[in-house]
This record gives sequence, structure tokens and C-alpha cells, in this order.
Amino acid sequence: MNLTSREMVLLTVLSDMYGAPLDLVAQMLGVSESRAYRIVRKLRKARMVSELGMRPVPGPSWITPTRSTADALLGRSTKYWMPSPKMAAHTRTVLEVRLALVGMDLERWISERQLRSEIPMAMPGETRPHIHDGRYINANGELIAVEVELTAKNLRAAKSAIAQAVQSARAAECAGLTYYYRGAGVKSVITKAAKELRDAGHFENAGLRMRLADVDAELLNKTKPVASDLRPGLRVIAGGAADHEIPQVTDPNEHGEAVSS
Repeated sequence: MNLTSREMVLLTVLSDMYGAPLDLVAQMLGVSESRAYRIVRKLRKARMVSELGMRPVPGPSWITPTRSTADALLGRSTKYWMPSPKMAAHTRTVLEVRLALVGMDLERWISERQLRSEIPMAMPGETRPHIHDGRYINANGELIAVEVELTAKNLRAAKSAIAQAVQSARAAECAGLTYYYRGAGVKSVITKAAKELRDAGHFENAGLRMRLADVDAELLNKTKPVASDLRPGLRVIAGGAADHEIPQVTDPNEHGEAVSS
């Protein structure tokens, strides 16, 4: 069974991001949900996506690639993944952020799944480096690290998470780190944690722009990608197997509030 280039791009994004609910699949394809469902049935028949219509949370069913599909498209061995209620909202939001920032461009986003595959398992007694929720290349050609926070951590945990995220961003030579948050409580904790880290000198000579962005406002300001975003010419395969200053941000890919560092 031959697949169209847009279906191949969809499958690649799904493999990269673990999976997606049907409404986001429709958004990525630029079609209605009913049309997206018919395409999903075609992909299931080709054994490219799981036959299970999982609903970890109320709402649309989730579409996940088969392990053989993910292995083939990502070029490495993967583990089968299914959405859990705990992870569904986070996984969905990270994908929404990706689509808002780079659309269906496969070259400008580095996923958490890819970053995780590039870091060897920690040896006994060692700690594995922090893994960002993603990184992307902005309109200026800069590498920006992305974190998505939907629930408020306690202050100690937030400071640890931010410090590790900054360290990983610096190690990867990122130009910036953007925290996408949901809710005033999450924003307050991140802001306070970042301020305490700054006051303790953690950000000295970091050379890193750290920003806060309300994820829901950010998504509202972005145009949803449609099928025309998909790049032609891809191969088709057969199925099988902080108390802070708040200046305005002018870069359209970096809406948010600057955290003094």
C-alpha cells in the first residue's frame, strides 16, 4: 500500500512525538476529523499505526505508530509507547508547541525522544543529564531549548529542574531556553525559582536567554498548520510491519517574558 507524502510526514511526526489525539492528527493533515479518521483507518490497514483506539483522558482517541513504523522512520530501535492519563496532557501540549513553532517542518525540531536516544544510560552512581521537552531552530537560525510545565512543582524541585535545564541548554550551545507554562501557579513557582537561582549566581556568564511564555496564549497567536505546510518529495513506503523584567518579545517564535539572568 503506497502512502502519500503528507501521510509519511504525519507518521514521522507521530513517531518522533510518540503519538497524538485524533484532532491534532486532523490539524497536521489539514483535514476534518472525519477525513482524518478515514486516513487513520487506511494507516491501520497498512499496519503503520496501532489498531487500539486509546482514550487515556476524555476526548479524541489517540493515534500511535507501531514500533516497526517508528523504528523505520526514526532509523533506530524504539520502545512501544501508549499514552497514560498522567502523560497525555503533557505529550499533547509539547506537540502543540512544536506545531506552533515549526509547523510540520521535520528539520527544525529536535524531539525529546531523539534527545533521549542520544544520551547513554547513566552508570551506577551517576545522574543522567536533563533532557529537554524539545529544541528547535528559530527564524534567526538559533537553537532554542523548550520546556513545558503544566503543573506547579514545589520550589525546591522547580529550582533543581530549572538549574538542570539551563545546564543542558548551555552544554548544547543553545541560544535560549523557553519555559511554556499553564496557569498562574506554575508561572509563580518558575519565576520565584529562577530569581533565587539568579541571586545565587547560577546564571552568571550563562550566555542564555531564558523566557516564560503562557502556552495557551502562545497557541492562540499561532496559525494552525495545514496540509500546504507539508514538504513534497519525501519518499513513500509500503506499510508492513522569576521576580523579573518583562520586556516585549519581538521574535514571532519567542513570544513570552524574559527572566532576568
